[in-house]
Amino acid sequence: MRVLIVDDNAVNLYLLESILKGNGFEVTRAGNGKEALDSARGSPPDLIISDILMPVMDGFELCRQWRSDDGLKGIPFIVYTATYTDPKDEQFALKLGADRFIIKPTKPDLLMKEVRAVLDEARQKKATDSEKTPVDEREILQEYNEVLFRKLEKKVRQLESEIEARKDIQEQRETLIRELERKNAELARFTYTVSHELRSPLITIRGFAGLLKEDIIGGGDRVLLENHVRRITVAVDTLDSLLADLLRLSRAGRSIGTQEPVAFGDIAREAADVLNPVLHGSTIRIETDPELPIVNVDRVRLREALVNLIENAIKYRGTEPAPVIRIGVLNTGKPPVFFVQDNGMGIEPQYLERIFNLFEKLDGKSDGNGIGLAIARRIIEAHGGKIWAESEGAGKGTTFFFTLPVSGEPCTDSNKNG
Repeated sequence: MRVLIVDDNAVNLYLLESILKGNGFEVTRAGNGKEALDSARGSPPDLIISDILMPVMDGFELCRQWRSDDGLKGIPFIVYTATYTDPKDEQFALKLGADRFIIKPTKPDLLMKEVRAVLDEARQKKATDSEKTPVDEREILQEYNEVLFRKLEKKVRQLESEIEARKDIQEQRETLIRELERKNAELARFTYTVSHELRSPLITIRGFAGLLKEDIIGGGDRVLLENHVRRITVAVDTLDSLLADLLRLSRAGRSIGTQEPVAFGDIAREAADVLNPVLHGSTIRIETDPELPIVNVDRVRLREALVNLIENAIKYRGTEPAPVIRIGVLNTGKPPVFFVQDNGMGIEPQYLERIFNLFEKLDGKSDGNGIGLAIARRIIEAHGGKIWAESEGAGKGTTFFFTLPVSGEPCTDSNKNG
């Protein structure tokens, strides 16, 4: 028995040919409907198995012409397709005269069962019985157009979906590029600032160590020697503080620990307790909203972020006679938006983004190295949240807003441990 197989995909042809030859059939190939007709008219096969989506002539047109050809119309026709899978496509193929409509891939044993069944049915029919009832060509053309239109609509939807997916990928790529550019700029600023901040106390230490040596050799008085030692000690303390901040920053940028459900209000109160020595004897008041949601966080790291935000509010309270720092939440949705609000110096709008940069200090007279807000941002972002600041300007106070995963939500940041 000789089978003509038709498909424009060489891999599909090879697989189908292997199955048929393995079951004792002789196989002839064709790459499209026109090739199949030319081959069959020269040497008619016992069966044809054809794909639908092909160049030059597709499987539908091949089937229509096959059943219109006096020399071929009695030969059974199987449609084997992976693209036209709609029930209406099957109805149309059977209306054109196909004996079977099989969706690929089909298991070899099931495919061969259908092939043998079609051949048995063909043998049982008389030549006159194999002729199909004539159909209206206009009706066939209309249905053919409908089939093609459905396929086109499906293809358009697929293309639209692919375009949207590519847009998403492009947007993710652009976001990643912007983030890398920001981090590169941050690294350059970090390198410059660290080298500058480290050199300053080192120069002080070197200079006063030299003076100390000279004064010791020259028999300098005790007060002068103690002054040199004091300045060296201050420079060493400055170095120690800077290195400690850099260590905290490095840890903030790596990862967060195990997340667990914890009341945000408890963390806020713990952060305020850490700063009790600073608050003692001052007029600064910290207010925490009574009803705050449960969050899914690394408790220790989030407390560190809150300490930095509260400490920043304390540091920049300005001349406000009754400083108030309020900790609360705008909503308890997903994700909830928390805030740390003060009534201090405020920030001009053009500086609101800069304040999260490493070593960025808008007030050069204030204590610290300008690392606290950068650490807070890294900890919040490591939890999959976002942080931003809002202020109406100088003297209007500042509010820091941030989001966090509520209880039951996983961390979305790729830096999470585990």
